[in-house]
Amino acid sequence: PEKETAVVLCNESLLQSVLHSLPSEVEHINITMGFPLSQTPVYSFLTTLLDLQLEGYQAKSGRFLYQQVVAVLKHPYTRRLTPASEALEKELTTNNRFYPLPSELQQDEFLSHIFQPIDRNAPLVKYLSQALEAVAGIYRKEDAVKAKEEVFNQLYRESIFRAYTTLNRFATLIEEGSLKVQKETLRRLLVKVLSNTSIPFHGEPAIGLQVMGVLETRNLDFRHLILLS
Repeated sequence: PEKETAVVLCNESLLQSVLHSLPSEVEHINITMGFPLSQTPVYSFLTTLLDLQLEGYQAKSGRFLYQQVVAVLKHPYTRRLTPASEALEKELTTNNRFYPLPSELQQDEFLSHIFQPIDRNAPLVKYLSQALEAVAGIYRKEDAVKAKEEVFNQLYRESIFRAYTTLNRFATLIEEGSLKVQKETLRRLLVKVLSNTSIPFHGEPAIGLQVMGVLETRNLDFRHLILLS
């Protein structure tokens, strides 16, 4: 029975691999451990957008740089939010467009938002928040069938929420005048806070296969233990 079995992760970074590897017979999963936000697609999406705005745009020429543009176009979230991303990436590569203009990249509503140059802190934080709102729409539309898929959706929805609330805190500090820094300093602060954020799981411990870290096993007893190094 599922509730008599616990999977203990001696290395907690194995969580995603374990969830991908669970057999289809497992119907219920209860995760009682935190998960680093830095290991989610949301974190990489935000850092890629920050790189685009702070390193990938040249204000003097009014052009973006190929490397940062392609990194955004190749991100899984961009691919899912706009069908134009793959074709646009191939077009830039084929035609050697190393310094594309914003107008060349703004081929639909989402890309128009992503490839708009931002020059101040408050609009930058708002820009990131709006991008997260678009990403959240992916998980609202999806209807998970298996417990495994539902767990991943729960993980990614929670990571979006955590990142979104962090951005809102920064926006409030900027609006109040408490945070007056250069854009590069803002990026370092954002990345530092996001990378140190952990996503908690709220499950039902009475049912399902238990997945936990070593610290969460105290005072618990199971018939079957699977310890992963």
